[in-house]
Amino acid sequence: MLHFVLFLFAALVAAAPANAQGRSGGILPGATAKDPLNIDAGKLDYFEKEQKLIYSGSVIVTNGPSTLKATRLIIFLEGKGDQAAATTNDRVKHIDVEGPVTLVSKDQIGTGDRGSYEKSENKVYLIGNVTLTQGENIVKGDKLVYDVTTGMATVQGGAAQGGRVRSTFMPKNQ
Repeated sequence: MLHFVLFLFAALVAAAPANAQGRSGGILPGATAKDPLNIDAGKLDYFEKEQKLIYSGSVIVTNGPSTLKATRLIIFLEGKGDQAAATTNDRVKHIDVEGPVTLVSKDQIGTGDRGSYEKSENKVYLIGNVTLTQGENIVKGDKLVYDVTTGMATVQGGAAQGGRVRSTFMPKNQ
């Protein structure tokens, strides 16, 4: 469960690592290349000089069966080009998501105060009041670091959790 939720976040903010490897697929897990990518927000600001896009105002990103909700989505691009090309991974350098952040794919949900993706490290960060759930199973911490290359995830506790990570796994009904 934890691995899939982490993959969900990684795939979203990394703009589909599978696509970068030449496989067809959507931006979000569970989506195909034929599924539309929709970003719905109150406002989009494009800063050509900084090569930055800022979506703000109840941002909702949908692609196939998956959804991301956040207050702001900030995409930093490499090189020059038009803003429409920003939906491909080749130009994405860094992404920040300000929250509350909610990622949903089927029965799996990840939440946090904010998140980011750093392409140079190929790592995803979810920070502040992190909760990962699948059905009744829950993992809570203050910081999640997911290495997209190795698939290794680390959840750390913070002051609110007494420095601890808390997990609850419910037995399956028989």
